Amino acid sequence: MDSRTSGVRFFVYFCVMVASLGALNSGFNTSSLNIPGNSVRYCPGVPAGEVTYYATSSLPQCLPMGDWIWGVATGMFAVGGLVGALLANPMANHFGRRDAMIIINVAFFIGAVLLSTSTSSAQFAIGRIFVGIGSGFMTVVISMYIAECAPPSARGALGSFLQLFMTIGILIIECIGLGLTSAIGWRVVVVITVAPAIAQMVLLPFCARSPRWLITQNRIDEARAELLRLRNGDIEEEFADIMLGLSKGGGAEKKAAPTNAAGPTATDASSPHIEDDGFNHNGIDRDSAIDREAAGAAEPYESEVNLTFLQVMSIPVLAWLTFKMMIVHASSQLTGINAIMYYSTSIFEESFGDSARYVTIGVGALNMGMTFIALGLIDRLGRKMLLMISAAGMCIFAVLMTIGLRFDISPLQVVCIMLFVASFAVGLGMIPFVLTAEVYPTYAVGAASSSALVVNWLCNFIIGLIFPTLQKACGPYVFLIFAGLSFAAFFFIMFFILETKRKSIEEVGRHLGWYGISPEIIMKKAEKSII
Repeated sequence: MDSRTSGVRFFVYFCVMVASLGALNSGFNTSSLNIPGNSVRYCPGVPAGEVTYYATSSLPQCLPMGDWIWGVATGMFAVGGLVGALLANPMANHFGRRDAMIIINVAFFIGAVLLSTSTSSAQFAIGRIFVGIGSGFMTVVISMYIAECAPPSARGALGSFLQLFMTIGILIIECIGLGLTSAIGWRVVVVITVAPAIAQMVLLPFCARSPRWLITQNRIDEARAELLRLRNGDIEEEFADIMLGLSKGGGAEKKAAPTNAAGPTATDASSPHIEDDGFNHNGIDRDSAIDREAAGAAEPYESEVNLTFLQVMSIPVLAWLTFKMMIVHASSQLTGINAIMYYSTSIFEESFGDSARYVTIGVGALNMGMTFIALGLIDRLGRKMLLMISAAGMCIFAVLMTIGLRFDISPLQVVCIMLFVASFAVGLGMIPFVLTAEVYPTYAVGAASSSALVVNWLCNFIIGLIFPTLQKACGPYVFLIFAGLSFAAFFFIMFFILETKRKSIEEVGRHLGWYGISPEIIMKKAEKSII
């Protein structure tokens, strides 16, 4: 049986779940301050702004911060995420996806130490930057790792584990926060991030390396061995297809290679032979892609010439694709979800008082539940349909939420927030990460994914920074801004996003127009365009 159509091995689930522990950690740090936030800012039993100290320690019980400083300190997490996304491409290409995740866990440890021992708002903000670096890095590399290890038939569902584990992390840390809303409790909450970091560092060495990354490092035998660990059935056709897609062949001068043990000789019949201008795909002998030494070729594989962001943007088909992915990622943040996640407790306090934190827990539980449901729908309804449903739902419920806030209708507020979060979870919450990892060739995925995630984290930072002030300025009408952005996102997705369900990365490349582009010639053209 062909490995591409056979069932998913348990080992694949193990690798995906261990990698997704990084997303769990990201969820922890996204909402760790949501419920105990007031305990961070206000010391118990004294007026706002005064500082008291623990009886047996020189550490302050709180770190007094106004709304603006609190917004900046909270938003530093997104600044760190932006930095982590920028680091993801070079580290993932140099160390490999798996080993890079092991290394970056150090950032969570540094952040936990700084946060739990904070004596000033500046130290607190720097700690948030470090946990943000780890979180931003993980959101890029986990997507890449899963997309490159998962079989095509289950890649969407397995890719959704990133967002699923993130929502689980949000829910867990908010439940923990209920019992730790105190002067000492908030310091415990911020140090919990080390638990999933330790678990991941211990378990990742037992996981497979990405076969695609190993091929780009010319470790062909290791790549075959890892693919055998990850697949049921016969891997020869899939391995040959990966090698063909990762080869830098395609020139008119390409010589045919003799048959070898890697598989039968075959050519890509779907691509006609035309003059090679560096952007056309010619017939490629399958065996020459698998064994370039047998062909007498000295051509390296794709990722030996990994493109930088500027080089990706100098290639029209990849530049347009990257622009679209940036818009999708910006939409996932600018439509307002993190206004709910960061500040849901303060939003609900106006209507529910001390019970607001329990409504916040309900929001987190719904987010996790709907993400779990979406995991089963992504390879049925498809990525595009779920994105459109998501944007439409967020638009509708943001408008209704405005009505609930304006007329102080508490039940309507709760229902709309819940449905707003549910709409986000089924589409814009998880699909941008899945989509970005599966629409690029290997030589561009690192730089392009990093750039898209930089936009994601930048928009995350903007929302975290300005929402408290925006909420005061606009009052109940603040959600109309998010409704308008959701409306625009719906039509952008409808007209510009390709459906990728149940397609291999090579098939997606044929549809988008980048399959068969010669990276060597691309590099020459890109370097000339930069000069």
